[in-house]
Amino acid sequence: MKRILLSAAITLLAAQAMPALAAGGMGMTWQKFSHDVFTGTDLVGCGGTCNPYVGDTSCRVLLPVLCVRIDGSPNPGVAADFYHGWREGHITTTMPVSGTSLTSQVVADQICAATFGNGWIMAEHHHPTGGGGWNWHAFGNVRTDTRFWTRINNQPGNCWDP
Repeated sequence: MKRILLSAAITLLAAQAMPALAAGGMGMTWQKFSHDVFTGTDLVGCGGTCNPYVGDTSCRVLLPVLCVRIDGSPNPGVAADFYHGWREGHITTTMPVSGTSLTSQVVADQICAATFGNGWIMAEHHHPTGGGGWNWHAFGNVRTDTRFWTRINNQPGNCWDP
């Protein structure tokens, strides 16, 4: 029953959204590189194939959203640097959604919150520990069989960007 209500909530959010500005455009996606069983963390990132400047994947594609709950978790000992930061939280993914349903950051964050609860938002390219982004570590064990919708806050590489 909970799964049905959750699915209905996500469908309602997507249906209420206006068509994405970049409905024919591209959005940025990331992938999982590794999981560290000792720390319980994943390394996720661009993979050399993402494009935060104009997007890398058609917004018509169905992909999971990479969601993060930033809770101030201390680094459990992963090597962090400018391009591989510590995200200070946990990650997971939604069921696949069309990039055209991601009409704004608010809508994307609502999909994460509707799926996982308060405090969950769409993952962002940069990390808060003074780095440049591109890759970061967080607690989790997300899937490895697909890329994920991920946003960027200072470039037009999102499906909602014109």
